[in-house]
Amino acid sequence: MRALLLLLALAAGSGRPLFYWGGRAAVIEAAKPAPEAPNARVVEVHAARDGGELVIRFTFDRQVKDALRLADGAPVSGRLHAVLDIDGDDDRATGLAGAGLDLRTGSERRLELGTRYLGEDADEQRSATVDVTATLHAIAKDGRRRLLWQRDESSEPLRLSSHGDAIEIRLPAEHVSIGARARLILSDGERAWDGRL
Repeated sequence: MRALLLLLALAAGSGRPLFYWGGRAAVIEAAKPAPEAPNARVVEVHAARDGGELVIRFTFDRQVKDALRLADGAPVSGRLHAVLDIDGDDDRATGLAGAGLDLRTGSERRLELGTRYLGEDADEQRSATVDVTATLHAIAKDGRRRLLWQRDESSEPLRLSSHGDAIEIRLPAEHVSIGARARLILSDGERAWDGRL
């Protein structure tokens, strides 16, 4: 009985996994940030094709829900962000025309994770919360972006889910074309890492 109550308590504050990852190796392993870094940073990216859709799991250096709250428990926005470029055809001559050794060269899509703060509303008896959001853009050669898809965790839990130290996203097939050797590029400020699906 005690184990069941513990499982229910853990499940109440987080979403559910969107894909069974098993023992799959990470596509990207990023450098671990300093322990005192104020913002959550991605340390691993897993990716898989599932029924024509692309499923991506971002693993962070801390619990996602902890990153969205201050020490006193108040919700805070802006402490979780990730950018993943997708080169679906592994052809650096198509997509973004990057300079020099820019790993993002050839990317046709950009996926951004962020947060949205929803303030307290006494009339609706709603306390302040922070929602995880995902936005997918098409990228032109010159870097211009066009919005393709946008979701948040509370409105579409089967497409975007945070649980533990991970955020999982299921991208619809009509917005992402993925070849056999698609390349994913994780950017974090001046640093970037890439890996193949």
